[in-house]
Amino acid sequence: MMNNFALTPALVRELGYLLNSNRHNGWAERTAEFLGVSPRTVEAWARGERECEGPPALLMAHLARMVVQETYLDISLYEVEKIVERHGRKTSLDLALPEVRRGIRSLIKLHSSIQRVAEDMAVNRSALSRWLSGESALGIDGVSKVLKYLGLNRNEEDEYEGVWRIALDWNSLDQSSQDLQNAIALLYSAPPECLVIQVSDLSGRSTKFKAILLHLKTTVNIEISIPTRLARLDQGLAWFVSAFGGVRSLAIYCPLDVESHITENNASSSSIDA
Repeated sequence: MMNNFALTPALVRELGYLLNSNRHNGWAERTAEFLGVSPRTVEAWARGERECEGPPALLMAHLARMVVQETYLDISLYEVEKIVERHGRKTSLDLALPEVRRGIRSLIKLHSSIQRVAEDMAVNRSALSRWLSGESALGIDGVSKVLKYLGLNRNEEDEYEGVWRIALDWNSLDQSSQDLQNAIALLYSAPPECLVIQVSDLSGRSTKFKAILLHLKTTVNIEISIPTRLARLDQGLAWFVSAFGGVRSLAIYCPLDVESHITENNASSSSIDA
């Protein structure tokens, strides 16, 4: 029901008036305070430019009913903690922390891009970018959409399968490694197991690898493209060790002839350097 619950523009206005003690002046600002969104978002709902649906719509309806029926009930922090313990996501995120927003930015990069996520979730691209940088530029409804898109607002016991993509080059090794570490730490409550498989040989300009991250019911398949010349050198292996340094176990599989090729190439490079 929650995902299908939506309010018409007329209902948004009327409920907003109720939340503002039946005063029309300043109702959008008052409603925005209750819901944790911007007044512009509330006004867009009331004009029909955006749909008020899902959690914000339900919250607005419940708050209006509480105001009218005067059904205010006291609740202790202990009760709140118990609710979270029994029903909440086990790996809760503090979205105010800079490292959490950095992790979300890294996760977005591995999925696609900020522009693509903004388009898919119908949120403002600039607002999303500024929110990732620490500003309060994105309303609760927009944040909820982005977290759902990335698989972050789910119960840890639910099944989830995601796909990430990494295109390595000589200049992006450090940044891509950091993005991967950020994303893994954010998505997984405990270090996952990791299996890396080489899926193409070293004859072309680039080599393909597939990495599989697994913990409980959360699985992520990572498609990795790396320049063949880089894959033949110690730097290539070092990247995998660094990027997946936060996993519980790491296994790397590649064809035997490739292993021999890498060994010969590295030995050749070492003799030249000497």
